[in-house]
Amino acid sequence: MTTDNFSSNLFIVLFVLAWVITIIVYQRRKKQFDAGSILLISYLFYSIMSLILYNNPFYSFNDIEIFPFIYLYLILILVFSPVLKYDYNKIDEIQRPSAVFLHIVCVVFIIVSFMQIPNIISTFSVSIVRLLGDSSGGLDLYNEAMAKSVSLGDGNISNLSSIITNAYGNFGILLSFYYLTLKKRNKFILIGLFISCLLSILNNISLGQRGPILETVLSMIITYFALRKFYDAKVNKRIRNIGLALLIAILIPIVALTVSRFGENDGGSKSSIFYYTGQENLYFNNFGLDNGGLRYGDRTFPLFKRMLGFENVPENFWQRRIKYPNLKINDEVFINFVGDFTLDFGPFVAPVIFILFTMFVLSKTNVRKRRILFHQLILIHFVMSLCMLGGMKLYSFADLGGNLQLIVYVLAFIFFKLDYISGVKKRKAF
Repeated sequence: MTTDNFSSNLFIVLFVLAWVITIIVYQRRKKQFDAGSILLISYLFYSIMSLILYNNPFYSFNDIEIFPFIYLYLILILVFSPVLKYDYNKIDEIQRPSAVFLHIVCVVFIIVSFMQIPNIISTFSVSIVRLLGDSSGGLDLYNEAMAKSVSLGDGNISNLSSIITNAYGNFGILLSFYYLTLKKRNKFILIGLFISCLLSILNNISLGQRGPILETVLSMIITYFALRKFYDAKVNKRIRNIGLALLIAILIPIVALTVSRFGENDGGSKSSIFYYTGQENLYFNNFGLDNGGLRYGDRTFPLFKRMLGFENVPENFWQRRIKYPNLKINDEVFINFVGDFTLDFGPFVAPVIFILFTMFVLSKTNVRKRRILFHQLILIHFVMSLCMLGGMKLYSFADLGGNLQLIVYVLAFIFFKLDYISGVKKRKAF
């Protein structure tokens, strides 16, 4: 082992130890396993995978330096802070929004999701046979999806219900798990929300896309751990049982997709798992603070740039890669959500964005009288999703689809905040 290689491994080990110490300190303070625990453990896992990947003979990275890891860790802890501060042991109840407004939002999600059932079932029935019956079926599905992605973001609306469903995204998962906390639940809405979330998974399996499936699963896990205190024992048991069965069922096509896409090339499926789960920290260390140029928000906020009148904004990742051919890396690799912002805005502007964002969230999510308001929960859930889904891959609210999800969160936050204010005024009037 060369001196540089030894130093690189030492710095990665120190990065791993930083997460170990953080988890120990956090658990001693909280004395419970909650959403913050899930978040921290996931980043510890990624750091361990980075150590294994760096020493994998099938992949190579530049020498590792200590400062990018310090930078990354501090920014992550900053953005994590609203999630780590969230303590459901200090909360006795979640404010219930207007039943009419809540049901309207849920029903819209359910209706547009159900509109896709015929297409999803027909596509899934064909895709699952190709996936499980053909050794190259998963690779073929992936290549077909990539071919169709060339037209993403071109402004043509071919499936409005799909666009609306995708825009609900993680917020739809929050609706589903929050609805379970209610004592009086409409069974049709409850079943509809569950099926709507399941349809998203089936749709992505049929397209041969593992990433969105993994994001859905991760979002469900952290949402459950954020709200499990508010479920009774019977609901908790059902969620765990259904969740375990669903996880096992999902793993089968994911494994088939992985084996089909990678086979034995470059170390095969096993090495690909190390690569996908460990590359983000290594690429950030190598290029996160110096990538040979910036993308000026073309990945993180392209929809908003177009709305503001900016020209030459790439419509999808294919166009973005063509526009920035001289960058050392682009979105063809993972660099986590912090890396997406440093690649777009640079290592000096990105921290300012995160500081202002975190200050805003913390100021809007103070819990009073052991009662969290529903719009506060929406804001905290967005941060949970940002951190949980952006840890292994990239910023999940990027590009057209991600920006639409961001808009849904903003509108939902404003909508239910106004609903709360209206309710307070009505009570005062009486």
